[in-house]
Amino acid sequence: MSDLKVALITGGTSGIGLAVAEELSETGNWQINIIGSNQERGEKAAAALSNTTFYQADVRNYQRLATVFDQVFCGSRRLDFVFANAGAAEYKDFFPPTSETAIPPEPELDIVDINFKGVLYTSYLAVHYFRQSPDQTKGERNLILTSSIGGLYPCMLTPVYSATKHALTGFTRSIGARFWLEGVRVNALCPGVVETPLLTDSGNFPDIFPREVFIPVSYVSGIITKMISGEDMVDGKGMEVSGDELYARAIHVSVNNFLFIEKPEFHDEASEKTWGAMMGEPLNL
Repeated sequence: MSDLKVALITGGTSGIGLAVAEELSETGNWQINIIGSNQERGEKAAAALSNTTFYQADVRNYQRLATVFDQVFCGSRRLDFVFANAGAAEYKDFFPPTSETAIPPEPELDIVDINFKGVLYTSYLAVHYFRQSPDQTKGERNLILTSSIGGLYPCMLTPVYSATKHALTGFTRSIGARFWLEGVRVNALCPGVVETPLLTDSGNFPDIFPREVFIPVSYVSGIITKMISGEDMVDGKGMEVSGDELYARAIHVSVNNFLFIEKPEFHDEASEKTWGAMMGEPLNL
């Protein structure tokens, strides 16, 4: 087994993914594997970092993604951190005016495949290879899913994007407790408006948001490195979460703060009992 910890980052050739790769590379303690669809950009990014390898893959292509995971694992016999970060923005109106008589054209749903199915594929493969990693790494393995502020609150401008990000928040909360029992922390990162190519290349999006809400990508990557360190964390409202309780969390990152966002409160006793059954609690007969 390699002495270096092993990270695999989808969407790792730019934005938050690349910023995290840069931070890990600077420590000298990680072997980093970045995945992206753009060969030229990926090779350039990897060449600029130490201990970093680029793999070309589209997260929508399960067989290709699985092959990359297998190559990474077979090279080191361990996997410590997977950042399911690949994502796409929503640029078109999902409800454009159409003919009153003709059947409307099929909507484009590539964003669903990238933002949701791609993350499901990534998570599925991550757990498989975490389980094959050495026992001594249990409790230090991390799976982080990139959700969004749009995964916590509704977004009228980009409803399909928001739906995919809500799905990731719910998925994290649903699997987090189960996989912590196997020594894997699963958490969802829910940033606001981060200055990345996803924002700057998205038409008029930068003009929609006030400048003062923009978040430096370096601040977000710093939060992520804290999350995977296993250290106790205290959020902007003073809520402290110990390292052994840092799982199944939705962590909202704002301009210069982060907040642990709790799941909705129960409306009544029946709701709480229903949720308990949904989470596998035994019936008290």
